[in-house]
Amino acid sequence: MRAAAGYPTSRPYVSPPGGRRRLGVPDRIGRYYVPLAVLEATSAVMRRCGAERRECYVWWGGYFASEDAQVVTTLWPDVATQFGHVHLDTHQLEAMHQRLRELDQVILAELHTHPPGGGGQNEVDAAHPATTYRGFISIVVPDFAEPRMHDLRTTHVYEYQGNSAWRDVPPVEIVERFVIEEPFMEIRPWRWERPTAPSVF
Repeated sequence: MRAAAGYPTSRPYVSPPGGRRRLGVPDRIGRYYVPLAVLEATSAVMRRCGAERRECYVWWGGYFASEDAQVVTTLWPDVATQFGHVHLDTHQLEAMHQRLRELDQVILAELHTHPPGGGGQNEVDAAHPATTYRGFISIVVPDFAEPRMHDLRTTHVYEYQGNSAWRDVPPVEIVERFVIEEPFMEIRPWRWERPTAPSVF
């Protein structure tokens, strides 16, 4: 058999939408379930931009299920950015929303990098979120995501409170609310051994 060159990165077919976008934003958003593969994809594109000494901006798309949020996809707008600046125009933002509609998803969080020494959310970040529903999450990833973005406790996580106000989510709460799920686990059951016959005296 001929070995595959690599696993395809696009889905084999497009299924009709299941109505996930019609599920409203809950009054209180509890947990965010984030696949480790989404973290890895986000980290990779952020480090790619960081190697070019420029900022990176992404959305996490997904859907709400009761009071929880399921993250599914990393969406990255391939636009020109600068060392300390990201700007998306109306056309680019509409393209992002159109892709979410096609995926039957909503925006659950926005993430962007800051250069070394850039700190957390600044006034410009706070004043221009991608959306403004209560509980919306904005994550600032320091140091261009180097050496990688793997642990959200090393980032700056903010929750929108309404009326242009944000709340800094502390690391202990990040652990409780952002559940990282591994996409693959190898299970090794206990070794089975044939029982020995009882001794006969």
